[in-house]
Amino acid sequence: MVNDRVHQLPVLKFTGKYTPLAEGFLGECLEVDVVVQGKTLEETRNRLKEAVKFHLEVFGPEELARFQNVFYETFEVSNA
Repeated sequence: MVNDRVHQLPVLKFTGKYTPLAEGFLGECLEVDVVVQGKTLEETRNRLKEAVKFHLEVFGPEELARFQNVFYETFEVSNA
């Protein structure tokens, strides 16, 4: 069963990116392709956690393997 795979997982840590909008917040998980929106930051955080959990239930922990070699960097762009 799909849910069995998630319940066997250890606690996993993810990174949330939160962007203020005119009416609420946009929440993105940087490790998996999940985006949510909420009216408050707390609501957005909760929705993002639930969405990531659901994502793992549907796609399984194998989905995380796609993101093992992902890296982030900062860069500069001139406005010329």
